[in-house]
Amino acid sequence: MRKVYKNIFGEVISKSKATKLDEYHLYYYESDSDILKEIEFINEESIYNINYFLHEGDNEDEVVEYLKEKSDFFDIERRETADGFIITTNKLYSLSVDDLPLISKTVFKTDDPENFICSQVIDNETQKPQLERTVKCWYTTDKNGEKYAAIECSYEEDGKLELAVDKTSDPDNEQNWTHYDYETFHELQEKIPVDISYYKTAALLPKEAYQN
Repeated sequence: MRKVYKNIFGEVISKSKATKLDEYHLYYYESDSDILKEIEFINEESIYNINYFLHEGDNEDEVVEYLKEKSDFFDIERRETADGFIITTNKLYSLSVDDLPLISKTVFKTDDPENFICSQVIDNETQKPQLERTVKCWYTTDKNGEKYAAIECSYEEDGKLELAVDKTSDPDNEQNWTHYDYETFHELQEKIPVDISYYKTAALLPKEAYQN
């Protein structure tokens, strides 16, 4: 493993400088590569959080036991790609609260890996999504060319759209946002120049890329 020390702003620093700081981050990369395996978040020489990135060949059970030895709080992420989408599965452990993790799935477009289009919480017992906790976002750009979540959607237990909040008319002024539900979704679709039917239900993945 190759270790890289960074300050809280993400700037690479030396080990000697890091250990003099109250807080720093320690990145572990696979030897002779840029494949990131682990980030330790360290405060006053104590690890308070770990992000671990699963890769092919990793044994998740062994990873959990390894991380338990280092911290009570850690997140294990597995990343997959499918038909132009990135799907991350995160298992967030907080051992002082529960031995079972909080599981979530998040979807991004491969050409926009910074902005999620869907986030779901997964039930630990059934391994199925809790549809009423699903959030979806549709993005466009504002008058300054900045991308923002122009439509935010929430859902009911059966996966039908509960509320779609349209911010396009005035992104910075909540009073001017428009609300739609499952029955009035067609009115929202009429305003948007691309097919946004993916946002009508809580399904994790669209059948095709609806956003341009």
